Amino acid sequence: MANNLYCYYMSFGVWSLVSRPLVYLTLAFAAGIFLAGCWELPPSTALLLCCALFFAAVLGYFFHWSFNRWVILSLFLALGFAWATLAACRVNPALDEYAGHWVTLEGTVSQEADVRSDRVYYWLNVHRISLGREARELQALVLVRAPAPGPVYSYGDRLRLHGLLTRPPDAGNPGEFNYRAYLARRGAGAVLMVRDPASINKLGVGGHQVVRAVLRVKEKLLAVSRATLPPEKAALLNGIVFGNQGMIDRKTWQLFSESGVVHILSVSGLHVGLVLAGVLALVRLLRVPLSLTAPTGTAILLLYATLCGLGPAVTRSTLMALMFLWAHHLGRASDWPTTLAAAALVSLMAKPLSLYDIGFQLSFAATWGILYLGPVLDRLLKNIIRHTWLRATLWVSLAAQLATLPLIAWYYNLISLVSLLTNLVAVPLTGLILALGTVSALLGLVAPALAGLINTSTSLLLDVFISLVSFCRALPGSVIYVPTPPFFLVMAWYPLLFVGVLLVSKDRRALWPQFFSRHHRLLPVAFLGGGLLISIFLFKSSVENQLVVHFIDVGQGDSILVQTPGGKTMLVDTGGWPGELDSGEGAGEKVVVPYLRRLGIRRLDVLVITHPHEDHAGGMGAVIEAFPVDLVLVSPVGRTGNISVSTGKSPEQVPSTYSALIAGLVARGVPVKVTGAGDRLHLDPALDVRVLGPPRPLLSGTRSDLNNASLVLRLCYGEEVLLLTGDIEVEAQQAIMDAGINLGCTVLKIPHHGSRYLLPSFLEKTHPAVAVISVGRHNNFGHPARETLEYLARMPVRVYRTDVDGAVILRTDGKHIFVKTGRQRQAA
Repeated sequence: MANNLYCYYMSFGVWSLVSRPLVYLTLAFAAGIFLAGCWELPPSTALLLCCALFFAAVLGYFFHWSFNRWVILSLFLALGFAWATLAACRVNPALDEYAGHWVTLEGTVSQEADVRSDRVYYWLNVHRISLGREARELQALVLVRAPAPGPVYSYGDRLRLHGLLTRPPDAGNPGEFNYRAYLARRGAGAVLMVRDPASINKLGVGGHQVVRAVLRVKEKLLAVSRATLPPEKAALLNGIVFGNQGMIDRKTWQLFSESGVVHILSVSGLHVGLVLAGVLALVRLLRVPLSLTAPTGTAILLLYATLCGLGPAVTRSTLMALMFLWAHHLGRASDWPTTLAAAALVSLMAKPLSLYDIGFQLSFAATWGILYLGPVLDRLLKNIIRHTWLRATLWVSLAAQLATLPLIAWYYNLISLVSLLTNLVAVPLTGLILALGTVSALLGLVAPALAGLINTSTSLLLDVFISLVSFCRALPGSVIYVPTPPFFLVMAWYPLLFVGVLLVSKDRRALWPQFFSRHHRLLPVAFLGGGLLISIFLFKSSVENQLVVHFIDVGQGDSILVQTPGGKTMLVDTGGWPGELDSGEGAGEKVVVPYLRRLGIRRLDVLVITHPHEDHAGGMGAVIEAFPVDLVLVSPVGRTGNISVSTGKSPEQVPSTYSALIAGLVARGVPVKVTGAGDRLHLDPALDVRVLGPPRPLLSGTRSDLNNASLVLRLCYGEEVLLLTGDIEVEAQQAIMDAGINLGCTVLKIPHHGSRYLLPSFLEKTHPAVAVISVGRHNNFGHPARETLEYLARMPVRVYRTDVDGAVILRTDGKHIFVKTGRQRQAA
C-alpha cells in the first residue's frame, strides 16, 4: 500500500522546485522514507551509507565538484531512509513473548487520553511487565483499551494495569486499513485489553510538568462545554475548537465526511488561520507594540497547537503560520513552496513514519492545492463572482478538493459533489462557532454562568450548522462512491493539475517557451485524455466474463460476495460481531460495506441471509442502509413473524432485531423471499444457482435447529461448482446426502466455520479441490476443530482459512480456478 504515497511526492509540483533547494532536499528526504518502507536494510548499514555520503558532500564542497548537488540530494535521501529505518525499530520485539497472555504492566501515560462513549484509549510507556510470578524490566510502547464509564487518567500518570496483551493481525482484506502497521508506525507493538476499570491502579504522577499543566487546562476547557451543552453538541464543539473527536457519534462523522467538511472536525489550517487572525486583531485592539506581535502570536499558536494534540495537520499549519508570521516581522519575503517544504521537513524529522498517515498526506496536499492552484482559480472566477469573500471561499475549497481528490478516492472511496456548497455555508459558521467556543471555554474557567449564556448562542449556531450540512447531504447525487482508483491514475492526477494550471496561466509561454511552441496542441489533448481516463474509471463496468467469489475476512462469521460474469452481485451473509444486531456497529459497517465500496459496488442484486445467527446476519443493517437491494432471500426460520424455534436440546430464538430488520425491508417494498431445497435463483444466464437446503419440512430437535436451517447454495459456472453451506451440522448434511443430490464440487465452503459437527462422508461426497473455512482468530469456540482439519489433511484438497489467509478470492472462467488471498499466500 505504500506505493500510493509516491503520488504525494509528485503533488508538490515540479513548478515549485525551480531555484528552491529546500524543496528538493525535503522531497529527497521524503523519498528516502518511502524507500525504507519498500526495501529493508539494517540500521547500521543505512547509517554507514549516510556517513559516506556526508564525507563525499564535504569533499565536494572543498573541491568544487560540479555534481555535488546530486551528492547532497543523495545524502538527504539516505538520511530519510536511515531515519525511517530507525523509527521502524522502536517496536520492542520482546512483547511478542507475552502476546495472548494476561499480563500486568507498569508504565506512564505518554499522551492525552482518547475518550470514547464506551471505551478509553491510553498510550502507555511501559517499564515493567509481569506474567504470573515472573516480572522483568521492559521498555516498550503499548496501546491500552479500557472500558468506560470509569476513571479517566491523564498524561504523566503512572499506572499498573492488568489485561490481555494482544497483537492485532495484519489486514486480512485487500485495501483494508492495516491497524497493526498503524500501531507500528506509532512505535507500539501490542494492545492491552483491560476488561474491568478496577484492573487499573494509579501509582503516582510523572511526565513533563509543562505539558501536564497545559493538558490539565485543556481538560478544564473541555469540561465547560460538557457542563453547558447537551452531550452531542459538546462533543461537536470540542471537535471544532480543539480537535477532540472521540465523543462524536458515527452518524455525525459520516455526515461530515460525505458532505466534504470533515476537515472542520480536525484542527488544521482553517482553525490555525482563524486563531492567528483573532490574535492579530486582539493585539491591534490592545495596541500591543509591533515588536511584540510576533512573539505574542508565537506563544499563543504554540499553546493552541499543544492543546490540540500536535497532530500532523495542526503541526503543519502552526509551523507555516509561524514562518509567515516571522517573515513578516523580520521584513523578509515569504515563499510558500519553501515554507511548505520546511514545515514538511520538520514534521518528518520529528516523526518520519507520519509520511504514511492519511492526515499528513491530506494536510500537505490540500495546502499545496490552495497555494498553487488557488491564485489561478481566483483569477478565473474574478470575472464571474465579484464578491471577494464568496469568491475566496469558493476557490479555496475548490483548490483543496482538487488536490485531495485522488487521496480521498483512494482511502475513502467517495467523491462529495456538494462539498463546495457545504463549505460555502460551513466555513463562515465555523469561524463564529470557533470564536464563541473559545470565548465560552475561557470564561468558563472564571464565570461558568456567563459561559453557559454564550453557549446558548453557540447551541443555536450548531443547530443551524448541522441543519445546513444535512440539507446539502440530502441533495440528490450529493456523494458518489467510487472503487479504489488504480495507482497510475492517482499518480497521473497531479501532472494533470500541473498542466491545467499551465494552460490557463498568462505567463506560460514565458515560462516554457520551447515546450509550448512545439507541443501547444498536445497539451489540451493530454488534459482531456486524462479527464476521459478518469470518467472511464468512474463509470466502468465490472463485467469480466468470470465468476468471482470473495470470502471476506469478517472475523468469526461469514460474508461471501459473488460477482457473476454478467456483472450481477450477490452477497451471502453479512458477518456480525457480538452485539451488532442491537448496536448496528461491527463487521457490517467496518468490514463488509468498505470492502464492497472498494470494489465499486453501488447496489446488490441479491442479499442472502443463510440463517439468523448474529455472526451471519449481524451486519445486515449496515449493508441495507448503504446499498439498494433488489431481492432478499432468507431461510424459512427467518421469515417475518417467526421469532422462535423449538428444539429438543437447547431452545433457540430468532433475534427480535433480525425480525425487525426483515420487517423493515418489507415495509420499504424490498422483495423478501423465503427459500429452501428445490428452489432456483435466476441471477445470471451464465450461472446456475440452486438451493439445496434447508430440507422441507425443517429439521427439529437437533443440536441447533437454526444452524441446520441454513440456506445451502450450489453455484455452477461452466465446469466449476461452488457449494456454500452456511452453518449446517451433521443432521442437515445427512439430509442433503439422503436427498440423492449430486454434491460434487470444486470449491466447498466448510460448514459452521470448521466445527467438529462435520460428517466425513459429507466431505467424501463433495470431494472438493479447494476448501475454504471462514473463521476468526483466537475465537472462543475452538474453530476450526482439530478433527475437521485432520479430515481435510487426509484429502487431496487445498485448504484456505480467513483467520490465516485473510480474504480468499476465487476467480474462474468456467474451466479453471484461480485463488489469491488477502495476506498474499501464494496459491498453486
